[in-house]
Amino acid sequence: MKKPYSILFLSLLSFYSCSFLSTKEDDVKNHFIDNQLSFFNPCEIIYADGKLQGYTYEKWLRNPSNLIVVHETLKKVGYEKLILDIDLKSNPTLIWGYVSRPLDTLIDSLIITYQQEPIKSKYYREFWQRRKKEKNSTIVFEILQEVSKILIQKESIKYNQSLVNDTLYNLVNIKYLRKNPSKKQAVSDFKYLKSIGMHGSAYNLLFEKYNYYNVKWNKHNLVNELTEDSLKSCYNIWVADDTK
Repeated sequence: MKKPYSILFLSLLSFYSCSFLSTKEDDVKNHFIDNQLSFFNPCEIIYADGKLQGYTYEKWLRNPSNLIVVHETLKKVGYEKLILDIDLKSNPTLIWGYVSRPLDTLIDSLIITYQQEPIKSKYYREFWQRRKKEKNSTIVFEILQEVSKILIQKESIKYNQSLVNDTLYNLVNIKYLRKNPSKKQAVSDFKYLKSIGMHGSAYNLLFEKYNYYNVKWNKHNLVNELTEDSLKSCYNIWVADDTK
């Protein structure tokens, strides 16, 4: 099974599956909710197949300028950190049930087929047809070229700080990369989530996040700083419960 940060990277190729955007809580504790952000909507509808429907998934993430922001942000995070558990050359990668190939082959094949006509492979053909229909194929191609340089050719590509989304950068680090944080770091992460209105995520950090389990903090005092949602309306949480 792929770990969450692997799925985070792979979702770039399929426009951010729900593993990256949000996860519906089957057992919502105390009805704490997350704030809506430009790249995350706690009220998006999640279908049984795991796909999302709503503005963020259907429009925001398909806008070329937003794709660039996400890419530059992930460059700052470090793509290599996000796929730490993947062997690029031997670990098969399955995206949307269409193709199972080593990740380096998948990336290279997408780059190679970009200008092919016709494209014989169903997955690659439909991938580029969708990108062209959405008018973002050029940007996706350029992003894939840079990802290839970073991950396969091991080149150092500088990120553009002016295009980095600091909120996304912080949230990606908290959700995917923080491992056994110190009490000081954990409290800082909790305070940050609370400050941007991500109260559902802050709650899960205290009680439902595996990498924060060993933190010696006063959970019950901190949880009192959070505000519950009396309407119990939106249950998609950025920092999902990963303990079950």
